[in-house]
Amino acid sequence: MRYQRLALIIATVFCFLFILTYLHDVKVSTELQHLKKLVKAYELYASDSKEFSIYVKENKLTELDNLLQKQLQSQVRTKLDAAKTAYRNGNFADAANLLREIKDVENPWLDEVYFYLGMSLYKIGEVESSKLFLATFLDSFSYSIYRKEALLLLKELSSGKMLEKVEETLRLMEQRR
Repeated sequence: MRYQRLALIIATVFCFLFILTYLHDVKVSTELQHLKKLVKAYELYASDSKEFSIYVKENKLTELDNLLQKQLQSQVRTKLDAAKTAYRNGNFADAANLLREIKDVENPWLDEVYFYLGMSLYKIGEVESSKLFLATFLDSFSYSIYRKEALLLLKELSSGKMLEKVEETLRLMEQRR
């Protein structure tokens, strides 16, 4: 009877240790899989792969959200620079297409995006769209370095109340100097 109790106690202890070991192994295995996914995500990021954002979202790697944001900002800046180059080279349609792709992406250069989009659309003859983007630009970015140039073009394109508003804004800008 005594040996049976001792055997039962030893078996219970071993069972308990087995369960602890198994649970620890499952935890370590899960962490290892997660780390493998992180390494692959970093490899995609380092190679500047377009699949990086998809991979991070599919695998719910929330700790890489800051890298997602950085990559998005980098892609926006690259497209904006390409659009500005196209604009300066007289390829206004190409510039407008690139800018349309990034006009809805939150970034620190939205004033440039809207300004160059408005200017590009004007140059390719889409005057009404140009007026819309320039007006939005003026309403949203009151301290942009492109403000005066946008106002001058909008003055040329506008009539009625819009023209009066643009002229008033230009007068106020001149008074502040």
